[in-house]
Amino acid sequence: LVVAHPRDRADFERFAKLTSGHRRLDTEAMRELEPSLEGRFRDGLFYADEGHVEPRRILPELHARFVAAGGTLKFNSDVSPDAFDGIAIDCRGLAARDTQQTLRGVKGEMIIVESDEIELARPIRLIHPRWPLYVIPRGGNRFMLGATSIESEDNGVSVRSALELLSAAYAVHPAFAEARIVEFGSGLRPAFPDNLPRIAIDNRKIAVNGLYRHGFLLAPALAELALGYVERGVIDNEVMQCV
Repeated sequence: LVVAHPRDRADFERFAKLTSGHRRLDTEAMRELEPSLEGRFRDGLFYADEGHVEPRRILPELHARFVAAGGTLKFNSDVSPDAFDGIAIDCRGLAARDTQQTLRGVKGEMIIVESDEIELARPIRLIHPRWPLYVIPRGGNRFMLGATSIESEDNGVSVRSALELLSAAYAVHPAFAEARIVEFGSGLRPAFPDNLPRIAIDNRKIAVNGLYRHGFLLAPALAELALGYVERGVIDNEVMQCV
């Protein structure tokens, strides 16, 4: 659900024109969809076909299915793609800069807060010229606040980012002012200069990288492309490069 305050209507309308698959909701429809936001916004854009997952809950399930299918997982292992005789798919992110020197890290920060005064059934995106924000329900009265994208490879959460995220959350709902801060976190997203993903094929070595801000969302599509090449030799010229 995408919302904006009256002073940011121009950015809100521009976002509506640049996207598709949404339905515009009036005040009454907003109240029915997210009662906690009643009276906060006069309308919104509802993307009914969108979904969200919590990576911390999904990854263990993916690991279990991988093992059940006959795979082996080894964590905290220092290994190079050159150590394998067969096909090796390199998904090391920034650690692959030894072979992909143009990679850079783009920092993203998040805050997890807890409040029993707010109930949300889906992510809320606030359109704001300075403080774009996602509020994502995580269950157990917890919400993840995020959306920062900083050209820096520092791995800490800055005071400014924390203040902006918390201020933007308060602008979505004043009850966030009394929420309890559970966690601060940050991470580095691997990105190429054009911010587009890339699959580099070098004989039996395949490097998948550069997913930028969209790693968890783009990973299934890139996995299918990599599998198509391994099984059938199919090359997608949009993202694949033979080196």
